[in-house]
Amino acid sequence: MRARTVVRRGARLGVLIGAWPAGIAGVLCLVAAFVFLVGDLDGTAYALAFVGGCAVLGSMAAGVTVGAATGLALAFAPRRLLANAPLRGLLAALIAALLTAALTVAALTAGCDILASTPPSDQLLVWSPTLVIALLAAARSGEIAGYGTDR
Repeated sequence: MRARTVVRRGARLGVLIGAWPAGIAGVLCLVAAFVFLVGDLDGTAYALAFVGGCAVLGSMAAGVTVGAATGLALAFAPRRLLANAPLRGLLAALIAALLTAALTVAALTAGCDILASTPPSDQLLVWSPTLVIALLAAARSGEIAGYGTDR
Protein backbone atom coordinates (compact mmCIF):
# COMPACT_ATOMS: atom_id res chain seq x y z
CA MET A 1 0.00 0.00 0.00
CA ARG A 2 1.29 3.41 -0.88
CA ALA A 3 2.23 5.92 1.80
CA ARG A 4 0.08 8.59 0.18
CA THR A 5 -3.04 6.47 0.72
CA VAL A 6 -2.25 5.93 4.39
CA VAL A 7 -1.56 9.65 4.95
CA ARG A 8 -4.82 10.50 3.17
CA ARG A 9 -6.71 8.15 5.48
CA GLY A 10 -4.98 9.81 8.43
CA ALA A 11 -6.02 13.23 7.16
CA ARG A 12 -9.63 12.00 6.99
CA LEU A 13 -9.31 11.02 10.64
CA GLY A 14 -7.95 14.53 11.25
CA VAL A 15 -11.04 16.06 9.70
CA LEU A 16 -13.10 14.04 12.15
CA ILE A 17 -10.85 15.16 15.02
CA GLY A 18 -11.08 18.83 14.05
CA ALA A 19 -14.76 18.94 13.11
CA TRP A 20 -16.20 18.56 16.61
CA PRO A 21 -14.39 21.47 18.28
CA ALA A 22 -14.74 23.55 15.13
CA GLY A 23 -18.49 23.02 15.06
CA ILE A 24 -18.93 23.77 18.74
CA ALA A 25 -16.76 26.90 18.69
CA GLY A 26 -18.28 28.12 15.44
CA VAL A 27 -21.86 27.74 16.59
CA LEU A 28 -21.20 29.33 19.98
CA CYS A 29 -19.42 32.32 18.44
CA LEU A 30 -22.10 32.79 15.80
CA VAL A 31 -24.91 32.69 18.36
CA ALA A 32 -23.05 35.16 20.59
CA ALA A 33 -22.32 37.40 17.59
CA PHE A 34 -26.01 37.37 16.65
CA VAL A 35 -26.99 38.31 20.21
CA PHE A 36 -24.55 41.24 20.20
CA LEU A 37 -25.67 42.26 16.72
CA VAL A 38 -29.30 42.40 17.85
CA GLY A 39 -28.20 44.44 20.87
CA ASP A 40 -26.62 47.08 18.58
CA LEU A 41 -23.06 46.19 19.54
CA ASP A 42 -21.78 45.80 16.00
CA GLY A 43 -18.06 45.95 16.83
CA THR A 44 -18.33 43.14 19.37
CA ALA A 45 -20.45 41.07 16.99
CA TYR A 46 -17.91 41.39 14.18
CA ALA A 47 -15.05 40.61 16.54
CA LEU A 48 -16.85 37.49 17.77
CA ALA A 49 -17.55 36.38 14.21
CA PHE A 50 -13.87 36.83 13.37
CA VAL A 51 -12.75 34.92 16.48
CA GLY A 52 -15.22 32.14 15.64
CA GLY A 53 -13.88 31.90 12.10
CA CYS A 54 -10.31 31.73 13.36
CA ALA A 55 -11.29 29.06 15.89
CA VAL A 56 -12.96 26.96 13.19
CA LEU A 57 -10.04 27.25 10.78
CA GLY A 58 -7.48 26.65 13.52
CA SER A 59 -9.29 23.61 14.86
CA MET A 60 -9.63 22.06 11.41
CA ALA A 61 -5.98 22.77 10.60
CA ALA A 62 -4.81 21.25 13.88
CA GLY A 63 -7.03 18.20 13.39
CA VAL A 64 -5.80 17.56 9.86
CA THR A 65 -2.20 18.03 11.03
CA VAL A 66 -2.63 15.48 13.82
CA GLY A 67 -4.36 13.01 11.50
CA ALA A 68 -1.83 13.37 8.70
CA ALA A 69 1.07 12.95 11.14
CA THR A 70 -0.55 9.81 12.52
CA GLY A 71 -1.01 8.48 9.00
CA LEU A 72 2.58 9.33 8.14
CA ALA A 73 3.87 7.46 11.20
CA LEU A 74 1.75 4.44 10.30
CA ALA A 75 2.86 4.60 6.67
CA PHE A 76 6.51 4.23 7.57
CA ALA A 77 6.12 1.82 10.50
CA PRO A 78 7.48 -1.70 10.09
CA ARG A 79 5.01 -4.21 8.68
CA ARG A 80 5.19 -6.59 11.64
CA LEU A 81 4.36 -3.71 14.01
CA LEU A 82 1.32 -2.85 11.89
CA ALA A 83 0.14 -6.46 11.89
CA ASN A 84 -0.04 -6.44 15.71
CA ALA A 85 -3.19 -4.49 16.63
CA PRO A 86 -2.20 -3.38 20.16
CA LEU A 87 1.19 -2.10 19.02
CA ARG A 88 -0.33 -0.34 16.01
CA GLY A 89 -2.91 1.33 18.26
CA LEU A 90 -0.24 2.33 20.75
CA LEU A 91 1.88 3.91 18.03
CA ALA A 92 -1.09 5.84 16.64
CA ALA A 93 -2.17 6.96 20.12
CA LEU A 94 1.34 8.13 21.03
CA ILE A 95 1.79 10.13 17.84
CA ALA A 96 -1.65 11.74 18.10
CA ALA A 97 -1.30 12.48 21.83
CA LEU A 98 2.19 13.95 21.56
CA LEU A 99 1.26 16.22 18.68
CA THR A 100 -1.98 17.29 20.36
CA ALA A 101 -0.10 18.00 23.59
CA ALA A 102 2.47 20.07 21.71
CA LEU A 103 -0.28 22.08 20.01
CA THR A 104 -2.03 22.54 23.36
CA VAL A 105 1.11 23.82 25.06
CA ALA A 106 1.72 26.18 22.14
CA ALA A 107 -1.84 27.50 22.40
CA LEU A 108 -1.72 27.91 26.18
CA THR A 109 1.60 29.74 26.17
CA ALA A 110 0.92 31.92 23.13
CA GLY A 111 0.34 35.07 25.17
CA CYS A 112 3.70 34.74 26.98
CA ASP A 113 1.80 33.16 29.82
CA ILE A 114 3.36 30.34 31.72
CA LEU A 115 1.55 27.02 31.74
CA ALA A 116 1.53 26.83 35.56
CA SER A 117 -0.56 30.01 35.83
CA THR A 118 -3.51 28.41 34.04
CA PRO A 119 -6.23 27.44 36.58
CA PRO A 120 -6.71 23.69 37.21
CA SER A 121 -10.27 23.75 35.85
CA ASP A 122 -9.05 25.18 32.56
CA GLN A 123 -6.22 22.65 32.44
CA LEU A 124 -8.69 19.79 32.88
CA LEU A 125 -10.86 21.19 30.13
CA VAL A 126 -7.91 21.68 27.79
CA TRP A 127 -6.03 18.40 28.46
CA SER A 128 -8.97 15.99 28.40
CA PRO A 129 -9.36 16.15 24.59
CA THR A 130 -5.79 14.87 24.27
CA LEU A 131 -6.85 11.56 25.78
CA VAL A 132 -9.95 11.39 23.58
CA ILE A 133 -7.93 12.10 20.43
CA ALA A 134 -5.35 9.46 21.39
CA LEU A 135 -8.06 6.86 21.97
CA LEU A 136 -9.75 7.75 18.69
CA ALA A 137 -6.47 7.44 16.80
CA ALA A 138 -5.79 4.07 18.43
CA ALA A 139 -9.27 2.82 17.57
CA ARG A 140 -8.99 3.94 13.95
CA SER A 141 -5.37 2.87 13.44
CA GLY A 142 -6.42 -0.31 11.63
CA GLU A 143 -8.46 1.64 9.10
CA ILE A 144 -5.68 4.13 8.54
CA ALA A 145 -3.00 1.49 8.06
CA GLY A 146 -5.20 -0.66 5.85
CA TYR A 147 -5.78 -3.45 8.34
CA GLY A 148 -9.47 -2.72 8.91
CA THR A 149 -12.49 -4.87 8.25
CA ASP A 150 -12.76 -3.70 4.63
CA ARG A 151 -9.51 -5.48 3.80
